[in-house]
Amino acid sequence: MTQDTSKTRSKPRRVGRPKDGEGDDRKARLIAAAGPVFSRQGFAATKISELAAAAGVTPAMVHYYFGGKEKLLEAVFEQAFEPVKAALATTTTLEEWVTFFHGNILKKRWMPHLMLREVIMEGGHLNAFFLQNYGPYFAQKWFTLMEAEKAAGRLRADAHELRHIVLLISMIIHPFVVAPMSGPMMGEVFSDEEMIRFRDDALRLFRKGAMG
Repeated sequence: MTQDTSKTRSKPRRVGRPKDGEGDDRKARLIAAAGPVFSRQGFAATKISELAAAAGVTPAMVHYYFGGKEKLLEAVFEQAFEPVKAALATTTTLEEWVTFFHGNILKKRWMPHLMLREVIMEGGHLNAFFLQNYGPYFAQKWFTLMEAEKAAGRLRADAHELRHIVLLISMIIHPFVVAPMSGPMMGEVFSDEEMIRFRDDALRLFRKGAMG
């Protein structure tokens, strides 16, 4: 008599579903690879197949982990900016926060271009996401830091909080924005060491112009 094994057979794995132990690695690879792609091409022009190829996975994995490229973009942004948000909660001086912020960008040089494309520019795909999750918190913490600098005598009493924080952040970020053109225009690509010099120069200029 032939034994019926239909009830003991394991169900076939769904197409696109990762094997045990592979999930976290594939998800992390997608987030890590997607940042530079979105930054270079923009959300609208980026195809799911390009994101998958950059991470070395199938397009099905993008849908499996994120449901599409929109949630993947949000995951990229969260991974980049959650450390910045956490640092703002604990830093007590502008210089301390600038040093951390700059170091975070140094590890992810694509961040400023992604911010320009998808947050700052009108119609950017992350406008609402940034304002809901980061914008007001960042602004409140920046103003608190500026007030503390004034109270400690490290910032002039008449310094305008909004204008001066915008100017300081601009000086920190701009070298990363123009870095892709540094080679063709000046024959030298901005190294990490050069970026740190830009940061230190920005802090010195800020101290002389706005700090007490």
